[in-house]
Amino acid sequence: MFSERTFQAQIIQNEFQQSLHAKDLEPGTNTRGNIIKRKMKDYFTLFLETSSIHGLNHLVASKRHPFEVLLWLTIVALSVFGALYLSRATWTRYQSSPTVLSMDRDMFAWNTTFPCVTICPNSKLDAKKLRAYVQSSSEPDKETLTKFIIGISNATYETFDTIPVYDGIPADKYVELVLNLSASFKPTLTIGATGISLNIIPTITEMGLCYAVNSKVAIYNSPAVVVHNSTFYIHPLDGEVFAQVINLSTSYDVYLHGPLEVPDISTRHQHSAEDFYMKLYVTALTVYTSSEAAKLSVAQRRCRFLHENILQHNSVYTYTMCRMECRIRLCLKYCKCIPHFYRRIGDEKTCDIRGLHCLYQYKDELYKLQDKSGKKINCGCFPICDDVNYVIQSNVLQEWFLGTNLQWGIVTYPRMRYRRDIIFGFTDVLVAVGGMAGLFLGCSVLSFMEIVYFLTLRLICYTHRSASK
Repeated sequence: MFSERTFQAQIIQNEFQQSLHAKDLEPGTNTRGNIIKRKMKDYFTLFLETSSIHGLNHLVASKRHPFEVLLWLTIVALSVFGALYLSRATWTRYQSSPTVLSMDRDMFAWNTTFPCVTICPNSKLDAKKLRAYVQSSSEPDKETLTKFIIGISNATYETFDTIPVYDGIPADKYVELVLNLSASFKPTLTIGATGISLNIIPTITEMGLCYAVNSKVAIYNSPAVVVHNSTFYIHPLDGEVFAQVINLSTSYDVYLHGPLEVPDISTRHQHSAEDFYMKLYVTALTVYTSSEAAKLSVAQRRCRFLHENILQHNSVYTYTMCRMECRIRLCLKYCKCIPHFYRRIGDEKTCDIRGLHCLYQYKDELYKLQDKSGKKINCGCFPICDDVNYVIQSNVLQEWFLGTNLQWGIVTYPRMRYRRDIIFGFTDVLVAVGGMAGLFLGCSVLSFMEIVYFLTLRLICYTHRSASK
């Protein structure tokens, strides 16, 4: 016994055969074009009558008033619009915000990265080397040359205007000159943990020549060849852990940041004068990305890993390096050159003194990355996916008769960390879209497969059978 739907299809098929035979007998209807049009119409009618998508059969049912057909056409159109509109909103959500930050609270289940510091001495040049260089130079104006070299060694966006005009040294030799005349930086580095050896890595920053400890990315801007570079991790069971840099020879600025980041001119820093002992005690706030969320695209998780590099002037990606790249683009836009502390690629021009003076006119835009109206410039920079931020709990600065020293470490271990995880995955998209298709159109995956079937195998069989008659 046939089911109701199968019986309906059989009736429709019989009606098709009768209509085909009747129309073939009509005079003037046997032209090839008319036959093809008629059969296409009949085949489309067959699809609408037998489709499992609700409402389509009412469009071609016999003996229906035109108003009824129009009514059902409107209903089907609105249903299709509703399903597509909500499905698009679901897909947009999946593409834009499928992740959530949740908290891990078991502080003994993870290790914490020991704070990375970047130390920027305020006096970067060796006085003896500078004096010998100036005396051996053929430049008659020794005072201007001395001021020029000192100005170049400490050049930042905020001090470009203080550098005197001097054309005796090519712009692409500025960094080489500063490195050759730089003071020796060999303080004693100690750490309160056994079996741990950390290196002090020289690195070129927007603040000039600085020195990083426990950094994974400082080596990419280092003028020296670094053979060994490891990151130090600590655990709450280790207790209080401190590191010290002893016998610094000058005043300095110190920047605290994660091991996968570098400081720039807008990074908050602490200053210590000469013959002072600075003690920085911090706690950490960690954000990491789960393995499931890491499989999403960059636009979906809205963060980048170190290897997902899109920067032209750096070998790896960090958020700060991306902002530095944004400043490079602005420098090229404003003054057609870039400062000497950036890596030059292609046909880019290194700024001479006049170029640096030109950039000083835009120092607020370059420093804050905002235009003159105060609107934030869109640099397209995402944070890094695995990041550590440090909060200073105590900053003690006291005079010290034994020299200039720095101590930093973690006293209070973080009791939680943030995990970037998926809250709305592709399976949720399928469920949501399928539910909307079922709600508005009463269809399923089989209904869409039915459309494919009618456009392929069923169409071939129908065409073959029609041609054989």
